[in-house]
Amino acid sequence: MPILLDKQPLALPNYLTSHSTLSDVLKWVRTLLPAGHVIVKVEKDGEVLDGATLTQSRRLPLEDSEVSLTSGIQKDLALTMLGKLAALIEWLAPQHKEVAGELERGSTQHGLDRLGNILSAWQQIQEAYGNLARLLEISLKDLPVHEMNGESVLNEFVRQLSEIQGALEQRDFVLLSDILQYEMDGAVANWMALLESTLGIVEPVAV
Repeated sequence: MPILLDKQPLALPNYLTSHSTLSDVLKWVRTLLPAGHVIVKVEKDGEVLDGATLTQSRRLPLEDSEVSLTSGIQKDLALTMLGKLAALIEWLAPQHKEVAGELERGSTQHGLDRLGNILSAWQQIQEAYGNLARLLEISLKDLPVHEMNGESVLNEFVRQLSEIQGALEQRDFVLLSDILQYEMDGAVANWMALLESTLGIVEPVAV
């Protein structure tokens, strides 16, 4: 059961055997990492594990599999992710009104196709931010975002997405256009404020 960290083989402690799980190995390797470092990539027999495959693999005995782990500096990863999320949100921001305009002009199918891509991007943003919050061990209830907190910002956004989904199911394109024109600007502003508050945790401003 070879275990590599940043391409260097590790000498395993006696309690880790072929019956150990990936979760056991990750728990041990984290004790070896320098302060401020985290595991950023997990590979098993050359296959990158993430999402559902990583969750499933955590519980299974490793047997003779080779595990290759890559570490990174937590702060650098967080800053990079925050920058990417902010850029993606800024790119999405004007598209809500553009799609609303298409719906109002009767270009329904093209508008709905674009909206599908927009909603997919927002789902990716939600998932990426959720992973970042877990990485940073942020309590969203305790994260101030203007007069709200991180949890309420995300709950409000889920409500807005539910409104969009409801309008889509009812094929109420007038309501859908209204939501895109008049509510999504607020959602974008809340998200940018959430990222700014998170940045304050990653890189506090010296007083």
